[in-house]
Amino acid sequence: MNKYKKGLAWALLIFWLLLIFFFSSQNGTSSSEVSNGLLKIIEYIFHISTNNLSFIIRKLAHFTLYLILALLVINVLKQYYKIDNKKLIIVLLICLIYAVSDEFHQSFVDGRSSQIKDVFIDFSGSFVGCLIIDKIIKKSNINNI
Repeated sequence: MNKYKKGLAWALLIFWLLLIFFFSSQNGTSSSEVSNGLLKIIEYIFHISTNNLSFIIRKLAHFTLYLILALLVINVLKQYYKIDNKKLIIVLLICLIYAVSDEFHQSFVDGRSSQIKDVFIDFSGSFVGCLIIDKIIKKSNINNI
């Protein structure tokens, strides 16, 4: 069963990395259409105007994608090691390297740009993901989550 858990952990991580790559590969028009579609769903569900929410939604997407990425990297590492603060630093470095490489990739996509603030937002999401796991470890007093 352990072999299957490892395989699933790796599959989920690879899927998520590819999903982030896919989103970054969308040209500016396609990316805006996805954001606008989400805004229309929010307007429909909550009956509110989203005229000024586009920027927030896009940055929240960065944050959330990388928060989940950190959790998935932790999930892979926990298949092999006890999760401690050193492992969480490794997770942050992995997420930071991927964020930088993702922004670099995005600089070659038509209608998109590479922005250092997006790397900071991505890193912030990863950091919060690691904080969540750190709090769970400390609260539950378990060595291997």
